[in-house]
Amino acid sequence: MGFDRILIVDWSASAKPSPRRPSKDAIWMAEAGADTMPPRYCRTRHDAMALVLARCDAALVAGQRLLIGWDFPMGYPAGFAEAACGEAGALALWARLAEMVRDAPDNANTRFDVAARLNRDTPGQGPFWGCPPRAVQPGLTMTKPRSDVMFPERRLVEDRVRSAQPCWKLFTTGSVGSQAILGIARLQALRQRLGPQVAVWPFEPWDNAPIVLAEVYPSLLDAAVRARVADHDPPIKDAVQVECLAGALHGIGPEVLACGLEAATGPHLAEEGWILGVGIEEALQVAAGQVVFGGGGINPALQGRTP
Repeated sequence: MGFDRILIVDWSASAKPSPRRPSKDAIWMAEAGADTMPPRYCRTRHDAMALVLARCDAALVAGQRLLIGWDFPMGYPAGFAEAACGEAGALALWARLAEMVRDAPDNANTRFDVAARLNRDTPGQGPFWGCPPRAVQPGLTMTKPRSDVMFPERRLVEDRVRSAQPCWKLFTTGSVGSQAILGIARLQALRQRLGPQVAVWPFEPWDNAPIVLAEVYPSLLDAAVRARVADHDPPIKDAVQVECLAGALHGIGPEVLACGLEAATGPHLAEEGWILGVGIEEALQVAAGQVVFGGGGINPALQGRTP
């Protein structure tokens, strides 16, 4: 059940390429374990997925297990998948989103159109909200709907992690909804490319899969990240987060990581999913304080000291 490599991806829903100079609020990723990769900056989702696929191929060739954590919701509150596509379960909704989303190599995308259509196709006032004035259309408003929404605002795991934003919000600060729409569509394409070599936790059996995709929330380590960002090169929070979380998840060891993967239980999981790390926060926070930046994980002298 252990993993040789941990790759963490901090996602973005930007509609244009990020600046040439590495910057915040863009895509960053880092890998810890058997083949360390310091934080890498990607200007587009197209470039990011090419790099992810290269890391997957390298792991498969080496016969190493790879866990990839993605910083966006992989599921929606209970009831939405069946209402939106006539079939309960997150992966049914993944397939529909992949069919609907258009996401070009230069980051131009149709996320607002997709959300508007999903709103129109579901009962009551659709749950997605938030967009710039130019994107307002039937089914999508700039402001949060106040009534007649048929679905919960938050998933159960978000009731545990109150700082996590609801997946319905598409625009402005904390708009993880746009990241989810575009990210899920990209992950569905990755699933189709890799076939049975990849599994999505906790929606599919993952114990023996060579590559496992999981939802993560780097802000679980916010205190450790804030304390160390000034000493990091570059001093960008996104870069620190991915390296810190990759190192911490690898450094806690397979037994504690297995506890985190098995902490997600209940009938809601097949639709809502879970955030890896919720349930083992203390162990992650201790491990995060031991990550050696640029070294790919935990200081060997401290290995095994996490709870």
